[in-house]
Amino acid sequence: MPGGTLVDKRATGDPMKIATAVSGRRLMIALEPGDEVLSSLATACRDAGIDQGVISTFSGALRWARLIASDTVPADPELPLPDHIEATYCEGVGSGTITRDPDGAHVVHVHVALGEKDRSGAAVAGHLLAAETHYVVEVVIDEVLAPVMTRTAHPCSSGVAILGFVGSAPPADHGAGSESADEARTTS
Repeated sequence: MPGGTLVDKRATGDPMKIATAVSGRRLMIALEPGDEVLSSLATACRDAGIDQGVISTFSGALRWARLIASDTVPADPELPLPDHIEATYCEGVGSGTITRDPDGAHVVHVHVALGEKDRSGAAVAGHLLAAETHYVVEVVIDEVLAPVMTRTAHPCSSGVAILGFVGSAPPADHGAGSESADEARTTS
């Protein structure tokens, strides 16, 4: 690895994580001007009774966004960026996941690519830390009933919490999405 200090996954032999998801409901959200993005998505999931999911659509306009990104070349591109930047009056897209922390609170994890108006649409991209809706942000969350999605640090990720799965979904011949929520929860 050029200049890197991360554990090389190829040397550990750890396989990638893969699971068959059992889908539940599809939640559509339109955030309005002034809504804080991440907390609003967590609240929408809580109010709808969604424990975890995949953000399949995330698009809209933000008054400001704080994200893990950089305006300068990092000293070591293998390591996570240590700082954040702020983008203002921007539009963009993203995707991500919603999980629960050990205390049961929703964790909204979104990566975005945003073009800033005052920089002629020049783009920034990274992990979204906070943002405020400008005109509208449209989001679609696909509920995942099984398996349980977790986030834990891994040596190959330099301590960054990565997605994992606990339990397994029913075999493929059950037809993902064809079961009721109660059946899916009892078979995992």
